[in-house]
Amino acid sequence: MKTIKYLLLLSPLLFSACKEDVEEITTLELEFIHKAGNEDFEYGKTYTNKAGNEFSLRLWRTYFSEIRLIKSDEEVYAIPESYHLIEPTNANKFSLNLDQVPSGDYKAIRFYLGVVGDENLSGEIVGDLDPSNNMAWNWTTGYKFVRMDGEFQDKEENRRGVVVHIGTEVNLKAQVFQFDQSINFAGENNKLVFELDLLEAFQNPNTIDFEVLSDFQFNNEADLIGENYEDGFVNLIE
Repeated sequence: MKTIKYLLLLSPLLFSACKEDVEEITTLELEFIHKAGNEDFEYGKTYTNKAGNEFSLRLWRTYFSEIRLIKSDEEVYAIPESYHLIEPTNANKFSLNLDQVPSGDYKAIRFYLGVVGDENLSGEIVGDLDPSNNMAWNWTTGYKFVRMDGEFQDKEENRRGVVVHIGTEVNLKAQVFQFDQSINFAGENNKLVFELDLLEAFQNPNTIDFEVLSDFQFNNEADLIGENYEDGFVNLIE
């Protein structure tokens, strides 16, 4: 009988301890706004790059992978199966909703532009890694990290194709964004907003001239575009 009374007295304390151990979770929206310099990006609209080429796109897709959220105490939360295909499907925007994010104070976010890890060559369908998205070459060469299909008007006023299919490990680029101050993710309406600038893919540090070459896949010029999108192509704006 004494044992039963003792357990009854102890059970509220055990229940309270269990409640304290339960980690609160929340959701986080990542919004990606597609731009061309200061203009909102639109399919079929003509833009001018640094080399003076007038061009338009009919397709623009970008892979982001291995999203990590860094707490103020340096703890890192890894988003599971985070392989995401971004494209301007809602006007010039795309929203990615992350579930099961631990509530807390965060100071940074990091991810890769491209498909990181063995998944790039494994053929395993994880997240948005689906060959039906037309972003895979094959299981030997992996995925296209950035795909842009369009056309430009050359100096003779001929319409010529623009093919930008960038992949391979050398063009996998880490993106790290430190917040100006720690952000508390809790409750509802947690959101980070990024901009992707189309024109930055063709400038800084390498000026890309479509008159010289307009097909970028498995060549040194494709790697130049990879160098361009490493910094300045994606920006955290809020």
